Amino acid sequence: MKKFLCLPLILSSFTYAEYKPYNFNMIEVSGFKGRNYPNAWGGSTKDTLFEIQNYSRYNLLDLYWFVDRSNILNDPNLSDKKESDSNYIYGEINPRISLDGFFNRDLSIGIAKEWFLATQFDFDNVHGKRWGKNQGVRKYYIGIGNYLDIPGFEYFRTNLYARYVDKNYGRNEDSWDGYMLNFAYGATLYQFENGMKIGFNGWLDYDFGARHCERGQTSDSFQWQNQLRLYLTKNISVSYTYQINHHFTQMNQNSSNRDSSAIGVHYAFFF
Repeated sequence: MKKFLCLPLILSSFTYAEYKPYNFNMIEVSGFKGRNYPNAWGGSTKDTLFEIQNYSRYNLLDLYWFVDRSNILNDPNLSDKKESDSNYIYGEINPRISLDGFFNRDLSIGIAKEWFLATQFDFDNVHGKRWGKNQGVRKYYIGIGNYLDIPGFEYFRTNLYARYVDKNYGRNEDSWDGYMLNFAYGATLYQFENGMKIGFNGWLDYDFGARHCERGQTSDSFQWQNQLRLYLTKNISVSYTYQINHHFTQMNQNSSNRDSSAIGVHYAFFF
């Protein structure tokens, strides 16, 4: 933790030539009311989620993370995450280091405008009795990322990772197993004169190449989420989200292939 907190200070000591750093920080809190969430161990479920997410850019450091908490209304009939002794929490942390900035060079090639050493960490808080000693999710990713300059999009970021599975409910643990391709993007569809606007954003995760599959597991998993937003002000927005799921959590059973949807309300803080 101390090393991570010192990282921005270390990065700021670099000098830059053609690379031009910039700083940005946004934290957003959201509430979602969703239905048909996929569940490899039973039927699809509905849930009420609380989410906090953050995007920060500090010179070389390009950081995104989010944390979801299920069943914030404490309804025992909503969440399928009864294996946890508390409300289920899931999160991802995605720090990337700019290679353009590190080498003080413009490394752009065609539409790929900036390159990164990309990492990711996935985790949850499962600690109940259902899964025995092999509980929870701990996955680490490392690879290459970039920003693409695509007309009509305000941002379009990609990552290609190799994956190390530390914990995965007892399946294929303590091994490098598989890869993940990730896209995330956003655009403004219409800007009103009063400052309101309609926006569109989404992400895609494609896990593939897993060699060790057992207990109903598949070698691949695909999730594609798209969200339509109405920005009432710079800070306040409402949304409708639709997510396509195929082999959710690399399983092919029960409702692991069920698509899901949600409505949301959001408040963003800019620093």
